[in-house]
Amino acid sequence: MQVLKVDGHEADDVVATLAGQVLNKGFQVVIASPDKDFKQLISEYVQLVMPLPDLQRWSFYTLKHYRDQYDCDPQSDLSLRCIVGDEVDGVPGIQHVVPSFGRKTALKLIKKHGSLETLLNAAAVRTVGRPYAQDALTKYADYLRRNYEVLALKRDLDVQLCDEWLVKRDTHNDAIALSTFFKYLEESKELAYTGRPKPR
Repeated sequence: MQVLKVDGHEADDVVATLAGQVLNKGFQVVIASPDKDFKQLISEYVQLVMPLPDLQRWSFYTLKHYRDQYDCDPQSDLSLRCIVGDEVDGVPGIQHVVPSFGRKTALKLIKKHGSLETLLNAAAVRTVGRPYAQDALTKYADYLRRNYEVLALKRDLDVQLCDEWLVKRDTHNDAIALSTFFKYLEESKELAYTGRPKPR
């Protein structure tokens, strides 16, 4: 199992960059992480494995799961979160200044225009919604763009994928592979905290 560290960059940005390189080589990607920021990478060729606390297990999270949960495509996820905010990442939306601009309005506009940037550009030259939404999109355009910069995973870091890291997935071995992987993570955390392996 390869362990990669890139000084000065967040782990999720490293993963996003490598995921793009894996796709370019014709492979599919499976990302095992509880970090919901990775949902913006989901596609037909990128799946997540995420924890299900209620069931006390990890499970695959696919494009279909995403659409069923959010009623939009992952490409819209980032744009939507820029408007409604993300409490976990400490990024406030614009409801605190425009209370009526909620998820329903944001989702409708993002679905129609495709992305935050396209929506903001359209709002700058013509009316795209009701007066409160129109005013918010023009008045707080820079604020929303800053949210995008904070929430967007970087996919262009100076890190290169090695071909020998690529392994074809044996779907019959998922449970064993995941169990081994998370056991390794727990041992790595313990070693980082104490400087010695966890007693067996």
